Amino acid sequence: MKIVSIALRRAAGPALAAGLVVSFATPAAAQTPGSTAFRLFGSLVGLQARAGVQNQVSSAVSAANHLLLTDTAGIAIGPGCARVSDTTADCGSISTGTRLLIALGDQNDSAKADAPVNTTVDAGTGVDSVSTDGGNDTISVQDNAGGDTVTCDGGNDVVFADPGDNIATDCERRF
Repeated sequence: MKIVSIALRRAAGPALAAGLVVSFATPAAAQTPGSTAFRLFGSLVGLQARAGVQNQVSSAVSAANHLLLTDTAGIAIGPGCARVSDTTADCGSISTGTRLLIALGDQNDSAKADAPVNTTVDAGTGVDSVSTDGGNDTISVQDNAGGDTVTCDGGNDVVFADPGDNIATDCERRF
């Protein structure tokens, strides 16, 4: 789904540059984080996975009503987000975040978006598993390979998939 990828690359460019600065600031012995979390324009929250890393990504809402992004492969902090731990970023109030963008990358990745915001997921290549919550979500698992699994939950969801992908019946539209 090129439209999602292009939009995410345009939004993620400044955040990725900031993520590289964060990576250089870490000790030499530290492992490079698997992704970068960022918040742009006040309402757009994103997570961009690094190539060559198997990512297990999730989003949730904290007790303070903030959007938390987690990647078990580690997370770099881009603009608009704050570090909670080596694997979790706090990207501010959920009430001002209207869209969550997740770009997974080139491995067998998973994304579990449990935050109640409209979410766009570009799963990239590999055999991926994507699960979203009650927002109006757009999910692309198209990689000309099949084998991906998608669950949508509530909202009005659109999935771009290959033959051979396992798309749950709660995903309203499939292309």
